[in-house]
Amino acid sequence: MNKLQILKRIFCFVGNYLPPKLNCFFYKISGVKFNIGKVWIGNKCLLDNNYPENITIRNNVCVSSQVTIFTHFNSSRIKKDYPIKNYKKKVLIEEGVFVGPGSIIMPGVIIRKNTFIKAGTVITKSTNPNTIVCGNPQREEAHLSDKLIAKINNINKKYFY
Repeated sequence: MNKLQILKRIFCFVGNYLPPKLNCFFYKISGVKFNIGKVWIGNKCLLDNNYPENITIRNNVCVSSQVTIFTHFNSSRIKKDYPIKNYKKKVLIEEGVFVGPGSIIMPGVIIRKNTFIKAGTVITKSTNPNTIVCGNPQREEAHLSDKLIAKINNINKKYFY
């Protein structure tokens, strides 16, 4: 690991403990891909500081407080002979997504456009667009109409971005 990678990890780690708006600058410097001013990342979120460059967040997204986003699994730190292989995968959060407080997003997931993730949901697989997702394991609770999505996104633009 070179000095730049170590520095990026430190910026991501520090960003995990800063308040909204300020945390976004640290996440951006660490390599998380998003447009500052078009994304809200809440308090005490934990973005994977080992591979922050594997996280992409599109515009008009609200990530609530205490959300965890993982991009890797490394079993070698637990036990040398663990049967599950190490891996790292990208996470993509598309436009118009709301991630509820305390949710967990696992590696390799694509959260499709206009998905609403309820609080405490564990996302282990990619979602369908225009849906409400909840639970552990995740399940699709409802499909959102285009009219309702437009209304929600217009309200959110006033408050978050």
